[in-house]
Amino acid sequence: NKIIGPLDYGERFWADNIVTSFVIDPLRGFGILLETHMTDMLENHKFGGGVMAITDLRSGDIWAEYQYLKGRVDLGVKLERNVLEWDANGQETQQYSKNTLTLGASLPLNTKTRFSVNPFYTYTTFESQPLILGTNPTLPEAGNNQFGGVNLELVYDNSIINGMNLIEGTRAKISLRHYEGLEDKESSFSNFKADFRHYQKIHREIVFATRLFYGSFFGRSPKNYLLGGMDNWINQDDNLEGTNNPLAPTSEGFDNSELLFTEFATNVRGFDYASLVGNNALGFNAELRVPLVRYLQAGPIASNFFRHLQFTGFFDIGSAWTGRSPFNEDNSISNRVIREGAFVIDLKNYRNPWLYSYGFGFRTMLLGYYVKLDVAYPIENFDVGDTAFHFTLGYDF
Repeated sequence: NKIIGPLDYGERFWADNIVTSFVIDPLRGFGILLETHMTDMLENHKFGGGVMAITDLRSGDIWAEYQYLKGRVDLGVKLERNVLEWDANGQETQQYSKNTLTLGASLPLNTKTRFSVNPFYTYTTFESQPLILGTNPTLPEAGNNQFGGVNLELVYDNSIINGMNLIEGTRAKISLRHYEGLEDKESSFSNFKADFRHYQKIHREIVFATRLFYGSFFGRSPKNYLLGGMDNWINQDDNLEGTNNPLAPTSEGFDNSELLFTEFATNVRGFDYASLVGNNALGFNAELRVPLVRYLQAGPIASNFFRHLQFTGFFDIGSAWTGRSPFNEDNSISNRVIREGAFVIDLKNYRNPWLYSYGFGFRTMLLGYYVKLDVAYPIENFDVGDTAFHFTLGYDF
């Protein structure tokens, strides 16, 4: 046979990652996530896209991105749309949407560290209408806003994955994201976040995992962190009280677009979502992970359930506040304003600003999904509350 070649390389793509899973969004509820990624043989070009649809088909996310990875600096572009249908007060439905176009440049400093600069443009919309059409003579309210900004990000990762929910090493991420109001300068704000995680091997596959998180909104129109709960919480509960709580019922026609930028500060097990609300959040988690069957069994384990069965003991502590610090007497936790008619009461309650809990849990694979059960004993203002049970999907931090 005649030998032919060499031939010029032509890009050939294949799907290298396809994800189908369930998600439980803290604002929108139960949904289905579909994601896929495609790359060429030399990994110079990468395409990605995904859809997250809530079961009521009124809320969800959709996104698509392209990455050029041939040079030393990784370049990319991403377009995403987030839609939230919200029952604000039992009288009307409100629909919020956020559309974002992001350009990205990422420089790897070494094999473990990278620095990224991502300028973006965001356009938000708000509409409201009566729950039952024709019952309210007022016209639907509507509004929109535009932002330009940039996201700076430094990532460090030397971790090694030894099994499902079993990691060794250190991960850290520091980011600063600024939103500049293009039509209304008073709507500008920034968000700083720092997240440090360390996974220490104790013996064989027993790991002690710790996480320290700090986040702060600041600027002319700072948003809020909602402290409490867990990610993908199946039996979730929300705290709907508080003057600065974006989850609380609002007046008719009120534009609560803050929901699009609000962030949930998890994990603080034993507490509802938004147990504490503030421009700042600080939290610490410690978790001992023991894959008991794998630790005791030297040979292969045929059962998927027992192979991934894991026992955990944990301690969570966190606080969210508005003001200089959680210990300051003028912060949002210790200072409460009550308005009754013409009277305004400034109440100082001097509560303990920290929520903390301890407990134990179980993790394993069930019907193809990684599920978790945690039993938490919450402590608030030095009082131990009722035992709480958390059923969640997905991995730990």
